Amino acid sequence: MRSASIIFGFLFVALSGCATLGDRHGREGFLYVTNEGSNDLIVIDANNLRKVKTLPVGEMPGGVAMTRDGRRLYIANFTHTVTVVDTGSNRVEASIEVGGGATGLVLSPDERSLYVTNRTSHSVSVIDTVQGRTVKTIPVGLGPSWIDVTPDGRFVYVSNGSSSEVSVIQTVDNTLVQKIKVGEMPSGLRVSPDGQTVWVADYPHGVTIIDTSTRQIARTVSVDSFPAGLAFSPDGRFAYVTNVSTDNISVIDTGDYRVVDRISVGKTPVEIQIGPGGRRAYVLNEGSADLSVVDLSSRAVVETVAVGTRPSGIAIR
Repeated sequence: MRSASIIFGFLFVALSGCATLGDRHGREGFLYVTNEGSNDLIVIDANNLRKVKTLPVGEMPGGVAMTRDGRRLYIANFTHTVTVVDTGSNRVEASIEVGGGATGLVLSPDERSLYVTNRTSHSVSVIDTVQGRTVKTIPVGLGPSWIDVTPDGRFVYVSNGSSSEVSVIQTVDNTLVQKIKVGEMPSGLRVSPDGQTVWVADYPHGVTIIDTSTRQIARTVSVDSFPAGLAFSPDGRFAYVTNVSTDNISVIDTGDYRVVDRISVGKTPVEIQIGPGGRRAYVLNEGSADLSVVDLSSRAVVETVAVGTRPSGIAIR
């Protein structure tokens, strides 16, 4: 088994704040997977799980965010850029300069702002999506990676892996308003669908839950070894956590905060996204360079799809 520091180094460009969407019937049309090791984006038809396009993007691509209409995809490249992809033509339409070590990103609810974590410059870049340029840089904690926004768009939460804290940004003026101490090496971070809590994956085997009304830690939940990616079912009843060192997913009942099941997936699962209908989960496995498709009713892997080298981010259209 690899040491925690080595594994964490591999995870620094894993997805955060990724937007997912589907058609009106809650079905997925296409999956978009970034591969840090091969510097590309793979487009997969979600119906037959076949690759339809491989598109070169920036160097060491990681987190992704998609607009609600599915027409535009933003990709964070560790070498200080964000690539903008037109999903209709599957072509790169722009590249935007941000800070060093761009890792995770999330769109504001009105989609006029894109927030990007910069791991090596310890900041968050704010991109005006209309102008297509960075308009502000906000210093946060050390080694920011995962990022998410509250449903009302008022606050952005950022996990800082190297300073063991979560930064809170107030979006009305894009200023840092608070830092919350959490567990060691926080990585995956998600705001619950109702906006009442923020869930943070902490090394070596915990999930810290923050009450957004008080910005205090409400409780912690123990999971398996090295939790990383986080996702919620659309109704918020379950949280799913990828465990890097044990190659599985912990299923948490959000009503009583119990781990109710574990799902075995591929090697070194780093990220998870739930399909819009809530029927399937898509898990990126860095160690086995593949994508596990999980049926959430049976809680079992039903398909495995090879992707690129060191997959790190996924969006659903």
